[in-house]
Amino acid sequence: MVEARAFWVTAPGHGEIRAQQLQSPAPGELLIRTLRGAISRGTESLVFRGEIPASEWRRMRCPFQEGEIPAPVTYGYSAGGIVEDG
Repeated sequence: MVEARAFWVTAPGHGEIRAQQLQSPAPGELLIRTLRGAISRGTESLVFRGEIPASEWRRMRCPFQEGEIPAPVTYGYSAGGIVEDG
């Protein structure tokens, strides 16, 4: 297991960094160490501010999202890094 950190939107306009344990990559998967991340001016900002209409929550699920919109949720896709394993 690998200890990681993730940004969670905890309520509209509020978030926190949480530690979590990741499983080792399964065959065909990669473990990527994120070096840089960004918050898009579009969907990621809308999620952070709690401005996604309930009718869109399911459709706007993000790959690898944990939790559910509106909160608590990890929501992000603007990141880059290096392959650590896999």
